Amino acid sequence: MEMTTLTMVLFLLSMLWSVSHGFVPPRTFRNSLSRSGSNNYLTTEELWFNQTLDHFSPYDHRQFEQRYYEFLDYFRPAENGPIFLKICGESACNGITNDYISCGILKGLVKVVSSILFGTKSKVLAKKFGAAVVSLEHRYYGKSSPFKSLSTENLRYLSSKQALFDLAVFRQHYQESLNLKHNRESTENPWFVFGVSYSGALSAWFRLKFPHLTCGSLASSAVVLAVYNFTEFDQQIGESAGAECKAALQETTKLVEQRLASNGKALKKLFNAGEV
Repeated sequence: MEMTTLTMVLFLLSMLWSVSHGFVPPRTFRNSLSRSGSNNYLTTEELWFNQTLDHFSPYDHRQFEQRYYEFLDYFRPAENGPIFLKICGESACNGITNDYISCGILKGLVKVVSSILFGTKSKVLAKKFGAAVVSLEHRYYGKSSPFKSLSTENLRYLSSKQALFDLAVFRQHYQESLNLKHNRESTENPWFVFGVSYSGALSAWFRLKFPHLTCGSLASSAVVLAVYNFTEFDQQIGESAGAECKAALQETTKLVEQRLASNGKALKKLFNAGEV
């Protein structure tokens, strides 16, 4: 069922509150925007380049095709406009989403509410700064998997360290192709990287690892610190869900744990995890 205007506005306002308290809008929110008819992507045109499989081996020269996207509508090459690199995380990257790069997560949601109520349109950062926007799909996700089989042996090349060097290689590849396209030699556009959650951590680490390849990064909700026994996460979920939902979640967890203890094999089969 399509969301009514009032329902959409109320939902967006609730998301404004959630994001202001440290949450990233969930996939259901993004899907609802897409269903409501808003332009959720700047582009979905797939582009490809050959990526190194193992950046740390001097002997392994295998490559795989890695998917990326570009949005050049506002790019001003004559003024050496910046390149905005949106880092994709642990999911398929199906295009360059028209989200917080527009004007920040909170401001972006306000703009969406405003556009629903008053028909106004937000101006994206790319337009303001004359920037190109590019986005690289993370290795092993979407269509950028080096192998057809995700066996344990094949997964050995899936790591954040490899992903960081993927970004560095792509950055160099794209800069060179841009120079060739505009008949320039050794030009270096300013590069700024964006990421949220895991990709936010990659954004921060990329800036730290390759300071000569970027002028800055935005690491939104970046998980840069590994915390053992992170009970605060569950506490926040409980507060956000409310007392009734929290009690239901706790009861469900209790029942699953009891079933695991009494007949774990049957329970695992219910979740297609019988071999785990």
